[in-house]
Amino acid sequence: MSKFLMSILLLASVAVSAQEVKLDKYPLIPDELNGTFADFCHPFASGIANGTHGQYFGQITPSKNMYGYGRFLSHKDETVTGQFRQNTLVFGITMGTHVVKVGSKEHYISYDLTNGKPLYITKDGKHINVPLEAESIYRFQSLTYSSGDKYVGETVNGKRDGYGIYMYKNGDFFYGSYKNNDRYGWGATFTTSNQVIIQHF
Repeated sequence: MSKFLMSILLLASVAVSAQEVKLDKYPLIPDELNGTFADFCHPFASGIANGTHGQYFGQITPSKNMYGYGRFLSHKDETVTGQFRQNTLVFGITMGTHVVKVGSKEHYISYDLTNGKPLYITKDGKHINVPLEAESIYRFQSLTYSSGDKYVGETVNGKRDGYGIYMYKNGDFFYGSYKNNDRYGWGATFTTSNQVIIQHF
């Protein structure tokens, strides 16, 4: 076999293996469990609550606890969007000024907001390095569309894939998961009229 042909085969195998890199980025929540969460918090009203640490917009229990889908804007220039239970984030996107975390408090992936590259995965109190071959596949990006809509979230090979926030030109936004550019599983639309609409795709 010629050296040229061997080089082509080697490059092809590297490209294929790069496409197959799978990351244990955060807990994979079964669709049924997310459905149970949605069923439970569905009756909770949505609204705005101001606290000592920031402002919350989302579902609130009758006893004024953050419970369900919501967004918290902290006084520390941090935005937290996702699923809350008893005033605590269970799963979602925590966006700071330089770094964004996607996942739960104990198991999440961190991305550098300056270039969108994954930094590391945190699980069981340990930082796990992201393989170099995954850096060109997985990103946290801001994508703007001709309609004026915008997506801020995870991508795989440039497509919406993972968790993200889709912002409509009219001010409404959707938080949820994506697969191959399409919405996938459970999510919620937050409207400018202070409504939270839970949806399944």
